[in-house]
Amino acid sequence: MKPRTRRVLWIVVALLALATFWVPAARPRTGRSSLTMRLLGPLAGPVAAAQWVRVDLAIRAGRTDLALARAETAFELAPTSTSGWFFLSRHLAFDLASPDREPDAAVRQRWVEAALALAARGEAQASDPAELAFWQGLLLAHTAEIEPELARWGGAAALWERAAGHFERAAQLGHPDAAVAATSARELAADSAR
Repeated sequence: MKPRTRRVLWIVVALLALATFWVPAARPRTGRSSLTMRLLGPLAGPVAAAQWVRVDLAIRAGRTDLALARAETAFELAPTSTSGWFFLSRHLAFDLASPDREPDAAVRQRWVEAALALAARGEAQASDPAELAFWQGLLLAHTAEIEPELARWGGAAALWERAAGHFERAAQLGHPDAAVAATSARELAADSAR
């Protein structure tokens, strides 16, 4: 390596290190930040965005294992990104749990449960927890409407009740449509129980 190139490289590294300490990095709502976020500082967001492109490429290639691993890296880089949590949860719930893709109802249910767990994990860290709480309610409402027979959840009435709980939490967190959705879900739960 040429001496001039080496000097330029060291200057770039020094500037990145200074930026890490002088520019506050985005932090999860819990007040903690990952080592990677602290090291990358202001570059954590753009690097996470690039990682989400790689997640999408892995999904399109049918490599769920690789997509999930890359998503974990993106979550570590930018845990407050509500859209990242939503994107992956939606993929688990609608793509991997699709009856067209997965004929086994038990496997579909596990994918939906994974989507709900991921959204709950995101709700604890994301910048817009109300949106992820609302999404969990929508996902359960969708399941109650499309596949109420999924065994472990107790049928449509139980699914609507669970959806209502998520909508109520979203309303408490400030989601503008959640209170109306909670009321509707409670009514549909009562209708389904008859």
